[in-house]
Amino acid sequence: MNCKLYFCKKPLKSINNLKNLKKNLGIGLLLAVTTLSWAQNDSKINQTNGWLSYNGNHKLTEKWGLHTEYQNRRNDGFKNPMQTMVRLGLDYHINKEIMVTAGWAHIETSAYGDFAKQTPSKYNDHNFSEHRIWEQLAINHHDIGRFSFDSRFRLEQRYSQSFKNFGTGLTNNYLRYDDPEEGYWKLRHRARYRFRVQVPLTSAKMEDNTLFLAVADEIFVNVGERVGANVFDQNRLSAALGWRFNKQSNIQVGYLNQFSEKGDGISRENNHTITVGYTHNIDFTKI
Repeated sequence: MNCKLYFCKKPLKSINNLKNLKKNLGIGLLLAVTTLSWAQNDSKINQTNGWLSYNGNHKLTEKWGLHTEYQNRRNDGFKNPMQTMVRLGLDYHINKEIMVTAGWAHIETSAYGDFAKQTPSKYNDHNFSEHRIWEQLAINHHDIGRFSFDSRFRLEQRYSQSFKNFGTGLTNNYLRYDDPEEGYWKLRHRARYRFRVQVPLTSAKMEDNTLFLAVADEIFVNVGERVGANVFDQNRLSAALGWRFNKQSNIQVGYLNQFSEKGDGISRENNHTITVGYTHNIDFTKI
């Protein structure tokens, strides 16, 4: 009897794994279809950008860690400035699968691309700053064969710089507008969700000196009070080839499609983006 039960476990396990794989891939497919459906709309500008980034999650104790991140985003390939960002956070590992993070970020956005050319000259002549408080829940799902899956939920409280005397209402001619009740800094809330799949290509599992593929989709929605004409903010669909040097570092080069809707609810950007990202983590408990 025990022998029969033992042999029955393998096909049942395979069936369950197949069901889980279909479920996880179904989530990614749903997000991708959402991106494509939005991208079919008119009143959008197509642009080519380049994003450079560094990420690090540094272990301080068994439970606590430090998140560091820098991004330099460029427009018209890598020619013109688009956006720079510094993001810091404090990580807390609930267990091996779940981590929560809270932190602060500073973003400097330039008047970039074809869309800025269609707005009044005062916007074209000025960058604007943003201070952002953020909270995050990251979950590593169970692997299915060679495939690994993870989800990331993030909330953002965005304090964006406003231009004084630069319009008093939300119109089609203005990318940004003032609200006298908010003053110089405008508070906006945003929620994000990312689903990612990774698979090693040159080995049976993710190990040192391995080429791997990472595919992800992240959707952004505006929430809370003072949402403009766009609840939907943007979507990022990406695919990248990566090289894992070791457990602590890897580099990824890929393509990201950023479809973004502006605050007027009409103007949209479809950004074709080359991404280069380097990750290096430091385990301070071993130093």
